[in-house]
Amino acid sequence: MDEKKLIREEFSNYKKTHSESLMPMVDRVMRESRCQLSDLDGIAISIGPGSFTGLRIGLAAAKGLALGAGIPLVAVSTLEMLAANVIGCDALICPILDARRNEVYGGLYLMKGFTPENVYPPGAYEPEKFFNAINEQVLMSGTECCIILGDAVDVYWESVQRIMGPRGIKAPAHLALPRASALASLGLKKLEQGATEEPLNLSPIYLRLSEAEIKRQKGGTA
Repeated sequence: MDEKKLIREEFSNYKKTHSESLMPMVDRVMRESRCQLSDLDGIAISIGPGSFTGLRIGLAAAKGLALGAGIPLVAVSTLEMLAANVIGCDALICPILDARRNEVYGGLYLMKGFTPENVYPPGAYEPEKFFNAINEQVLMSGTECCIILGDAVDVYWESVQRIMGPRGIKAPAHLALPRASALASLGLKKLEQGATEEPLNLSPIYLRLSEAEIKRQKGGTA
């Protein structure tokens, strides 16, 4: 993406892992765009929350490219990136990701122009409590609906409907998952504002402990 247009985007929601697909995808996009790393002004990375392994692989790749080419790196919340799929409406936007262990990563956003404004803090939540809290926020805001999107929508849609009723609207499939174009748009704004990151100091935003960390804590207190 440049300041005027989206040049190329590639999307995959299939069975291959990040370790198998990420760098070949980057190579294809660069090659078919006739672009070299030295042509880039910056790299944007989705910093989390999300899959612990996927975040580590994605961040390691972005750090390597940024450090190797000597170009700036900017980081964008995955939930904010999801919310940015929906623009041009007055509805609240609620991105939710399946955090497993009967939790969702979620937050609530209001679109201000082309930038999502956070109105309920991102976190790892028990689904029923989270949807009740979001429903209260929607009622207090006076808006008619809340657009729900993310990979946890189908997992918890029955709960959303029961708690929110017609106020909860499922985003269409083409807007439901994180898109590189939304990341690039938010990343470009951060780059223009000078909100860059030091690659060696940048870590993923997990929002909760990993399974291994939980097991270590339990072992340490046993």
